[in-house]
Amino acid sequence: MSARLGTCLATQRARVKLLVGCMLLAIGASSYAASPPNDPHYNAEGSWGQDFADQWALRQQRVYADIAPNDADEEIIVAVIDTGLDYTHTDLAAEKLWQNPAERKNGRDDDNNGYVDDLIGWNFVDNNNNPWDLSGHGTHIAGVIAACTNNGIGIAGANPQARIMALKAANFIGQARSSAVAAAIYYAVDHGARIINLSLGGELVTELEIEAAKYAQQQDVLILVAAGNQGVSAEQQGYSTLPGVLVVGASDQVGQRAGFSNFGNNVALLAPGVDVLSLRAEDTDFIALTNPLDYPDESAVVGEEGEYYRASGTSFSTALATGIASRVLSQRPELTSGELREALVQTATDVEPPGVDQLSGYGQLDYVAALQVEQGAFVHARLASAELELADTQLWIKIHGTAAAANFASAELHLRAVAGSIPVEEEDPKSKKKKRKGDELPEPTPYDWQVISTLNTPVKAEQLGRYSITELTKLAGGSTAWEVRLQVTDADGSQREAFMSLGLPRPETPAEEVAQDG
Repeated sequence: MSARLGTCLATQRARVKLLVGCMLLAIGASSYAASPPNDPHYNAEGSWGQDFADQWALRQQRVYADIAPNDADEEIIVAVIDTGLDYTHTDLAAEKLWQNPAERKNGRDDDNNGYVDDLIGWNFVDNNNNPWDLSGHGTHIAGVIAACTNNGIGIAGANPQARIMALKAANFIGQARSSAVAAAIYYAVDHGARIINLSLGGELVTELEIEAAKYAQQQDVLILVAAGNQGVSAEQQGYSTLPGVLVVGASDQVGQRAGFSNFGNNVALLAPGVDVLSLRAEDTDFIALTNPLDYPDESAVVGEEGEYYRASGTSFSTALATGIASRVLSQRPELTSGELREALVQTATDVEPPGVDQLSGYGQLDYVAALQVEQGAFVHARLASAELELADTQLWIKIHGTAAAANFASAELHLRAVAGSIPVEEEDPKSKKKKRKGDELPEPTPYDWQVISTLNTPVKAEQLGRYSITELTKLAGGSTAWEVRLQVTDADGSQREAFMSLGLPRPETPAEEVAQDG
């Protein structure tokens, strides 16, 4: 596979100045309290003429709000597999970088890992120990995650206690060989990374990359992957199909899915990804590399010295989710990678449309809620697909998805006719509600949710049920436009719902009897 950077959207201007290092205030790292940091851009708005806060995404996630706890002492190593890193940026200090404790700068492979003088990571593009960023994309990712914070300059990072492992796998135009990406994943896992940010895209994945992702999963390392920015199904982006990864889409300032953000069954959640302000690598303008028609060069650069950069894309929503994930893990180091993934997914705030859906997954990332989730708790409800089957002269529909929970109790599939879809001649008077004999409950109409099957055992990414099209049409009052709801219940009473809309051809012959195979 040849990976590439996602298309980015942005606007603004200036130029860069090279400064070295970053001095933290005397209060030190332990002072990263959950209170507003003194970084100018965190506290400013309108720096590029916008009518919202410069770092609106961090504010939306309440990272530094009073209700969030102080930072823990646990330092989490985060591997950024990207275009490299401007490790001399004034707002990304040397102490923010992972340093290989077993390696010395002496021209020898001290730790016998196959990489000579790999002090802060590796350049898998040029096969050397200098993962310098010629694009700016990787530096922007790293800044969102772990820029210096409370140092009186620039921006704040999502988790300033994270340590960035710089792994350059993509060249300056964002192209990466599958072998480089796979090697970078193995390197990250073998050198102590707990979380990997992979904001690259491509249509296909190779067996090398699949095996690398499996290795990360086996070694308890969580990989976060960008959904992509083409506004199409994320299944067309190869890395979203890797085993065990957390696929992140982008949301806008009001918490809804950004129009450019890919969608689909693989998308787990959304995170802020529009006008995300971060670090600018020296003399770079990565948006210009894609030659957008409506983008004046350097119009995304922010600040008098040009050291900051704003951009939109799932690359940066993924970076924010990575920073949040590492921050949660620093607070709760007992979580496994799977439990960390569930903490982020299960506490996401539902956005339109309601329930788990293909546009927004489980909803919008919520840092504070993720900190409070019970370890190991989860309820999964996902309607993935539906397919028609002709068998014994009868048309059937098979519905696929996931119904699972930490302590699975049951699940039900419901169906109803889409509002206004019932043929007029069949709608009245039979569709009117009538009271049942012997009780006060009205009989259900085709516009009410009706149970079509019950599951007593969990199902993961498999067939949930098989149903007669003719019978479902009859149940829906003659309508062939349906809504399907999956409702999953845990033993503790917690529930989750997923929805799907289906439009099907009306059958030509009526059913002789109810037919259902769940």
